[in-house]
Amino acid sequence: MTTLDCIGSGNAFSNGQYWNGFLVDRRILFDCPAQTLTHLQKLDLAIDDLDLILLSHQHSDHVLGMDLLLLELTMGRASKRGRPLRIAAPPGVNERVAEIIGGAPRMTPKDDERITWIEMHDGANFEWEGVKVQAVEVDHMPELFLAVGYRVEIDGKLIAYTGDTKICDGVYTLAEGADLLVLECGGGPPHMNWDDIHKLREDLPASTEMLVTHYNGVTAPDISAIDGLSLAEDFANYTV
Repeated sequence: MTTLDCIGSGNAFSNGQYWNGFLVDRRILFDCPAQTLTHLQKLDLAIDDLDLILLSHQHSDHVLGMDLLLLELTMGRASKRGRPLRIAAPPGVNERVAEIIGGAPRMTPKDDERITWIEMHDGANFEWEGVKVQAVEVDHMPELFLAVGYRVEIDGKLIAYTGDTKICDGVYTLAEGADLLVLECGGGPPHMNWDDIHKLREDLPASTEMLVTHYNGVTAPDISAIDGLSLAEDFANYTV
């Protein structure tokens, strides 16, 4: 059984929700919003428990938590961690995190023994601590940067995570064969809207569960009657 903890379900404007992020099997992090460190602690976890962080793109609501997470890793209780933490991200994210942190020494070089950075592009894949990861390019402000979603195989389950994107071929590639598709609904370009979500539910097999995140909780429709489609909720736990 694979678990998924929602550490936030909101988009950049929040609307009372925490910013979007998820934890798989209490050791793999999808994106790193500002509240990440405190929400890990609410789950009785520390950075020592993390094996892998998968960052989808460089917008602040997806990477701001890296500042204090790296502080904890380099100077806090996790500084004596006995194995490296792998951080996967598309080009430019490492530089964006460095801009956020500024001149503080917690922005470690890419070859620091405590942290292994891996640059992800469309189709890039690797295996780390028994987890298989593949990146798929998605359509989110491509004129500014590359954004990716991830396919993660763990304990016989396939979890797909879109990150931020408009509806595009990459979303369908991510969803292929997935047990769970975690997908955004920011409400319109450069994001998906609710019509896109309903179209995807019609197109994808019933065996693919769909969990909608990065949405506006004030305006979200009631989708409780639709089989295989549900809204992510802050602090909720799911099984795959």
